[in-house]
Amino acid sequence: MFNLKNINKAVLLAVIILAVYYIAGTNDLAINGFVLSDLKRQKNKLIEANNKLELTALTSSSYSNIKEKIRNLKMVAVGEVSYLTAGVEAVAKK
Repeated sequence: MFNLKNINKAVLLAVIILAVYYIAGTNDLAINGFVLSDLKRQKNKLIEANNKLELTALTSSSYSNIKEKIRNLKMVAVGEVSYLTAGVEAVAKK
């Protein structure tokens, strides 16, 4: 019933099955590694693009925000500026 020839065939079959399973698992890990690397590269590109878009949004909205705040403050526009001339001996004292 337990013939040595049958046991050898069973062991050989088990080794072949385990080898195929090992190769398939290693192949799957390698493929997942490449996919992960590609996804990380895409993530970095998207982060960089997002940062550029945020910077563009901030720069384009900052002028309009300032302009709106100026309108809300109801300030008067600057006209002609007159400067005072002081003599040579004019000194500021504390």
